[in-house]
Amino acid sequence: MQAISLNIEAELLAGAEEEKHETPLVATQSATALKLDTHVKRLSKDTRKKHQKVVSLVKRAMRTSDGGDHPAGARLAHEALGIAPDLALTNHVMGLMLLRLGRLSTSLDYFEKAWKLDPQDPEIYQKLGLVAWKLDMLPAAEKFYRLQNQIAPNRVDGILNLTGVLRDLGKFDDAIEILRTAIYSDPENYDLWNSLGSVVSESGKPTEAITFYQEALRLEPGYSRAHNNMANVFELIGEPDKALPHYEEALKNPVDAEDEATMSHGRSLVMLAAGQVREGWAANETRLNPNRKGATLFTIDKPMWDGVDPAQIRGKTVIMVGEQGLGDEVLYLNIAKDMIDAIGPEGELRIACEYRLVDLVQRSFPQARVYHHLSTVIEGRDVRATPQLEDGADFWTPMATPLRAFRNSIDDFPTTPGFLTADPEQQAFFRAQMDEFGDGLKVGILWKSLKMTAKRARFFSAFDAWKPILNVPGVDFINLQYGEVDEEIALAQDRYGVTVHQPREIDLKMDLDKVAALSSACDIVIGPMNATSNLAAACGGMVWFFHSHSSAWTLLGEDRQYWYPHTRSFFGEGFQDWTTTMKKIAEALGERVKEG
Repeated sequence: MQAISLNIEAELLAGAEEEKHETPLVATQSATALKLDTHVKRLSKDTRKKHQKVVSLVKRAMRTSDGGDHPAGARLAHEALGIAPDLALTNHVMGLMLLRLGRLSTSLDYFEKAWKLDPQDPEIYQKLGLVAWKLDMLPAAEKFYRLQNQIAPNRVDGILNLTGVLRDLGKFDDAIEILRTAIYSDPENYDLWNSLGSVVSESGKPTEAITFYQEALRLEPGYSRAHNNMANVFELIGEPDKALPHYEEALKNPVDAEDEATMSHGRSLVMLAAGQVREGWAANETRLNPNRKGATLFTIDKPMWDGVDPAQIRGKTVIMVGEQGLGDEVLYLNIAKDMIDAIGPEGELRIACEYRLVDLVQRSFPQARVYHHLSTVIEGRDVRATPQLEDGADFWTPMATPLRAFRNSIDDFPTTPGFLTADPEQQAFFRAQMDEFGDGLKVGILWKSLKMTAKRARFFSAFDAWKPILNVPGVDFINLQYGEVDEEIALAQDRYGVTVHQPREIDLKMDLDKVAALSSACDIVIGPMNATSNLAAACGGMVWFFHSHSSAWTLLGEDRQYWYPHTRSFFGEGFQDWTTTMKKIAEALGERVKEG
C-alpha cells in the first residue's frame, strides 16, 4: 500500500484548521484518547518482535502528547511511521497526533489508511466519525459511527456520538430510538439518560427532557453535565431562577477548563435573563475567557479597560472593539454615547466595528473616530485586531464590557428611540419605493438566521407559523430577510395569496447602511433579534421582536427590549409557543391597521 507523503514541519507550522461544525466535548475527549496496549496486542507476536522500536516510539509519542506537547508527540509518531508506514498502529497514531493539532483534513488521510489496514478496529471508525463531524460532513460521520456500533455494539461512546450526529442532522426520532434501546439494556448508565434528555430538548421539547436529566442526576448526583443541561432547560422554558442553582452545582465539578469556561458563560447569561443585571454583566466577562471555545481573541497592544470605573477613562483615548456577531455589535453600540460623555472633550472614543457598519456608525457618532476591526480565523478561533486605531490610544475595551459601568439596572437604559442615524436620503428613497407597493401599512418581515443548524432552528419560527400575520388585511409586506428566500416568498403567494415585495437596489446582506435606512423607513418590522431587526430598532424604527421563550437574556428579566424602549416583544407560554406568539402579533397588527 502506497505511503502518504507528509511534511511534518509544514503541518506543525500550519496551525489548526477551522472546525466547520462544533462537536460535543465528550465526543472529542473519547475520540482523542487511545487504548494503546489494546492496539499493540492486536499486532502479531512476530510483528511486535520485528517492530520493537516502532512500538517504543509510538508509546513515547502518546506519553509526550498526553503531557501536552503535541508537536513533539507528532514528530515521534512521524518517526515511527517512517519505519513502519504500512502498520495500522503507526497510521492510527499519526492521525491522532494530527487530530490533536487540529490538522483535520490530513488526519483523515491517516485514519483512512489505518482503516484499510485494520477494518475491524472500532476506534478507527470513532475517529473518522469525529473528523467528519468537525468538517461538517454529517452523513459521512453518521456512516462511520454506525459502522463502529456494528463492530462494538456495547460501547457507550459510540452510541452517544452516533446519536449526537443524528441530532445535528435533525433525525431526532432515530436518535431517541437508539438511546431508548441502549437504556433498556443498561438502565443505570447516567450518560445515556443525559443524552436522551439533550436530544429531546433540542428537538424542541425541553419540558419533556427534564425527566431524563433528573434520572441522570438520581444515578449520579454530582454529574455536572446533567446539571448544566437542566439549567439550559429551565432557561428555555422561562424559569431562569430555577436554572441558576443547577449552574452552581455544575461548576463544582467541571470536566476541564473549557467546560468550566463554557458553563460560567452560560450562567452569566441566565443571570441576565433573571434580571440580575449588575451581577450578570460582571459575570459575563467570562465570555472573554480564552478557554471558552467561542470566545473572541483580541491582539491589541494596549491596556484593557475593565468597565468598572468610568473615571479611569476621563480625558483618555479609548478603542472600543465590536465583538461576537453583527447583531451584538449593533446592540452594544447602545452605550457609545455614554462612552463619549465619560471620556469627555479632552479625550477621544475610537470605535472598531464590522466593516459594513463603518459609514452608519461614523454618521451616528461624529465625535468618534470609526474604523473597521481586522478579523480573521486562526486555528479555528476568531481573532480581532485594530492596528489603524492604536497609535496614541490609552486603553481598549471589548464593546460589551462598558455595560458594567453604564447599564447596571433597567433605569440606566435610554428612554429615547434609537441611537444610530440612518441616511435620510436613503430612507426617503426606500419609502417612495415602498409606496409603489400599495396603500397599506408597510411591514418589513424576516424570519430566520443565515446559519440554520438543527440546534439553532429551535429559536426561529417555521414560515408556516406566519399565516395569521400574513392574513391581516391592509398590509404591504416587504422582505427584509437576507439569504435564500424564494421558497418562502412563493409559499406566501401560493398558499395565502400574499405578495411579499422585494426591495430594489439593495443587497440585504452586504449593504447595511441601506438596510438600516430601509428597515427604519418601514412602519413596522416584525422578526427575531438578528442584525437587520437590531439595525431597524437602533435607527429608531418600530420593531416587533418575537422570541422563542420569555427568558431571552437580552430581555433582562423584563417583557420588552429596554435597549430599544420604543419596540415591543412577543412570546408565548414556555418554549416555542409560536401559535400563541403569532396570534398575538396578528391581533396587534390588525389593531395597528385600524388606527391608520
